[in-house]
Amino acid sequence: MSTVAQRRRRPTAQPRRQPPARPPRGPAARPRRRWEERLLAALTYPANLVLAGLAATVIALGVVTVLPAAVAASRALDAWLREGEDAVFTGTFRELRATWRRTLPLGVGATMCTAVLTVNAVFLWHRSEGGTDGPALVLGAATVVVGCALALLVLAIPVAATRSPDAGPRAWVVEAAALVAGRPVRAVVLLALVVALLATLWLLPTLAPFVAISVPACLALVTLGHQPSAERPA
Repeated sequence: MSTVAQRRRRPTAQPRRQPPARPPRGPAARPRRRWEERLLAALTYPANLVLAGLAATVIALGVVTVLPAAVAASRALDAWLREGEDAVFTGTFRELRATWRRTLPLGVGATMCTAVLTVNAVFLWHRSEGGTDGPALVLGAATVVVGCALALLVLAIPVAATRSPDAGPRAWVVEAAALVAGRPVRAVVLLALVVALLATLWLLPTLAPFVAISVPACLALVTLGHQPSAERPA
């Protein structure tokens, strides 16, 4: 009887397995960043500007390579700002290798124009010291206007080189002129910021190798605009 009773017993129910707990989602699931992480993230910006500035200063030692250095630093900074590419120091030299054949003629032309305007400005300044030479005063004012226009064009060329990376020098000059003409208020603000930076570097010349090229390039990118949204990779 006991054997029959044991056979008739129902099998005990197995305990149900609980599904694995899902990790929480939403803002509560994200770990809060420590103040050290926030500080390091904030220090990334000046560090990258300094690194790009050092690389650009090394490239600009050839004098006529100042504009090629600015273009290379601008493209490296643009890759950092848009894509998070932190290797701006080596990226500057990589961009120089990709663009120097197109930017070196622009650098030579910009250097020659700057030299001619500087000689004219010094000559006219000495002629107009007494305040009686009317033509010298008029030509001096015209030289200042032309110098400001040239400075804006030189600042905008690196931006054009980042917006149209595969274009040539002539296309970059045309696009830079269009950027300045199409955004006059931003161009004036950019020029004022760069003049203020140069005045600061005049008082603190030891900072020049670190920020003299990279900061104007970054200001131009932010002020005049990055790569057009229609051409940005998805």
